[in-house]
Amino acid sequence: MVEILKIIEQNPWWKGKEFPFWKYDEQLNNYENAKFKIKRNFISSQCNNIYSISGPRQSGKTTWMKLMILNILKSKEVNPSSICYFSCDTLLSRSRKELRKVIDYFLEKLEKFNEGYIFLDEISYVHDWAFEIKNLVDMGKISKIHFFISGSPLGIREIEFLPGRHIEGNRYFLKPLSFREFILNLDENSIPLLTKNEKIKGGMMILKKKLRENYLTLEESFELIKEKLELILPFKDVLDFLLGFYLRTGGFPNSIENYLREGVIDKRNYETIVNIILSDISKRNKSEDIAKQIFYAIIKRMGSSYDFRALTKDTEEGINVNTIIDYLKIFEDSFLIKILYSYDFEKKQKRPKGNKKIYFTDPFLFYSILSWIEGKNGFEVTENILSQEEKISIILESIVFSSLERIKEIPLIRDSSTFLWFYYDKRREIDFIFKREDGNYLGIEVKYKPEVSKRIEINKVKNYIILSKDTFELEDRIVIVPISIFLALIKSSDFHL
Repeated sequence: MVEILKIIEQNPWWKGKEFPFWKYDEQLNNYENAKFKIKRNFISSQCNNIYSISGPRQSGKTTWMKLMILNILKSKEVNPSSICYFSCDTLLSRSRKELRKVIDYFLEKLEKFNEGYIFLDEISYVHDWAFEIKNLVDMGKISKIHFFISGSPLGIREIEFLPGRHIEGNRYFLKPLSFREFILNLDENSIPLLTKNEKIKGGMMILKKKLRENYLTLEESFELIKEKLELILPFKDVLDFLLGFYLRTGGFPNSIENYLREGVIDKRNYETIVNIILSDISKRNKSEDIAKQIFYAIIKRMGSSYDFRALTKDTEEGINVNTIIDYLKIFEDSFLIKILYSYDFEKKQKRPKGNKKIYFTDPFLFYSILSWIEGKNGFEVTENILSQEEKISIILESIVFSSLERIKEIPLIRDSSTFLWFYYDKRREIDFIFKREDGNYLGIEVKYKPEVSKRIEINKVKNYIILSKDTFELEDRIVIVPISIFLALIKSSDFHL
């Protein structure tokens, strides 16, 4: 049974507005002391609505909720006691019954206010939590409440059981930072830790201003796309430097902070990621050994297209294809990997039975999993990978994929497989096919090498962007641009906090 004192401990602002609770809260204290402060977007909420925030663990969901609470207290005339927070992973059991007692306590407390806020963090920890929320809505108990829930992807998918219950349009992602988001979050505290090179430091602040004013959704005319790429070209030296940093840290807050302060990433950061993965595998009653073998098979074929049956050849036990598909679904639901489908131009849809590509969603996830498989120090694994230009190209390809899918991605409503694919036939392959809202296709190729040759074009694709290491060329239908410039301009959809 949940203890009331345990609930009160998680709501220190109930002491009153004059109490500086942020000084004593672990997440807010860590945020305040961080050299790299991530400024996520807040949600403009309304009563009688449910807002969900989903993303991988360690991406900052709890910190976001605490900052959201702090923002409400500072920007609105609200009574601190009208804001209720509870982290569901502190429940002694994972039962709906305990969750209901927490919510009932909050509802009773909020009765005297015209409106109130409830934040339920890590709600996916509770079995069948969605049915409890459904009952609340159906009984009209959230009419005066701004209701926020967050969770890791495996459990937050239960939100599908809440159709027509004030959640439509209120689902958001909170993922590790994209390369563009990483740059825009650099400030006077973090930039001096990046480099002592005054030329690079001076360029960063100007670059940030340029990027705030300029971005790409790839819906622009091809001429405007070329103009914006050329506009940022003078900052290539700065962007190449920053991309070298991002290639090591990915977009996870802790790895970025650690590398900024120490110049290396502590092995505990890699181990934390692995422990989270193993925990999710255990919750699904799956085998750690089989998971490791499938991850190994994915890594072995990174950057290549193949049928899922091919993965069976790279597992020691010859794991059958149905088991592999089952595990891939878990990995994808956990935001560890993303499957890229090939495209059928005749049927104008993905080819479910065609070859696929599998990418890790963040480079730091990849390094953590590889260090677990090889039994080596994570940072040593990272440096070894980044000493090989061919492997850098594959990692950059995965970063491009993660950036492209965020452009139009909407939780539950619009998956990237509805607008982003790759293409292959007997003679050629195009890394990415992006479908614009006007129905035209944009081909995107990753060619991370000093000199880039033009590829064979296909009639169905109107324009092409080739991502190089150093080359910049403009033609009517083709632009060749350094990859760091392209990634810096790609903007995520508004459903990414």
